[in-house]
Amino acid sequence: MGRAKDVIINRYGGFRVGEDAEKFAARAAEIDKTEAQLTATRGGTEEELEALQRKLCDLKGISFDDDDEEQW
Repeated sequence: MGRAKDVIINRYGGFRVGEDAEKFAARAAEIDKTEAQLTATRGGTEEELEALQRKLCDLKGISFDDDDEEQW
């Protein structure tokens, strides 16, 4: 896997099935905007921060509520 591909996957969650270049660009712009909001909301409430984190996870295709830890 090339370096540029790794960057895209890590930053934007990669391409989605059926997503054309225009839709990807719009989603990537929304990710950049949301990350900027998250950085600027340092004094925000816990609920505001969580809402932005959830939005980022959704845009990147990550489940916010799933634990990465294995259940024993």
